[in-house]
Amino acid sequence: MSESTRLTAWRLGIIFGALVIVEASVRGGWISTFFLAAPTRAALVFWQQLTYGNALLLTSITLCEITACLVIATVFGVLAGFFLWRHKLIGTSYEMLLAALFSSPVILAYPIFLVTFGRTSAAVIALSSIFGLIPIIMNTRSAFQNVNPILLQVGASMNLTRRQLFRHILIPAVAPAIFSGFRLALTYILKSVLGLEYVAQVGGVGMWLSDAAYKFEVEEVYAGLFGTIALSILFLYLINRSERWFRK
Repeated sequence: MSESTRLTAWRLGIIFGALVIVEASVRGGWISTFFLAAPTRAALVFWQQLTYGNALLLTSITLCEITACLVIATVFGVLAGFFLWRHKLIGTSYEMLLAALFSSPVILAYPIFLVTFGRTSAAVIALSSIFGLIPIIMNTRSAFQNVNPILLQVGASMNLTRRQLFRHILIPAVAPAIFSGFRLALTYILKSVLGLEYVAQVGGVGMWLSDAAYKFEVEEVYAGLFGTIALSILFLYLINRSERWFRK
């Protein structure tokens, strides 16, 4: 058994064991069902909502919003990060500003976006894209800045053209750091999208969670969380697959 397979087995075993403990605690009455739903019941409600309810539609809305945010943040973030690397004076000037903006509570500006774009998915996408944009810009600039000069010297000694140097030297060298920025961006985008859907009642998984919490439907709340986890796993899988393809 390889190391990665053994590690995956340990992870799945720990998750399964934790779910069994939670299931036994709820079923045995040690934890009130008012606070925590049994995993099997939450999974059953999730399946019922997918089959007979509107969970599939709401999940599709959130999926489209997250995808749009990631695409916008990726395109503009990578281009901006590359620009700041190429123009070192501008990059140095804006580095602290980006760091300050990244740590500031941008989410508090959501009323402005609601007024500008209306109570629609456009407001969610516009604001959430900012959360994903900043870490991608910072990671892209840092990735190009920290490329080992020896790699560039090796490429020059092989008489590579600028395009070949960029494709075969720079891209594989910067891919790990840039894709780390993608994962970080996904985390903030996911939180922002779900949070805005929850607060502004814009259609999606966040609105589903809000409605379920308002009605004290604990099992449905945890069913919505299952949907959120599934979306996270899907996007992380796609990002990891893309990284392996770029590093070839």
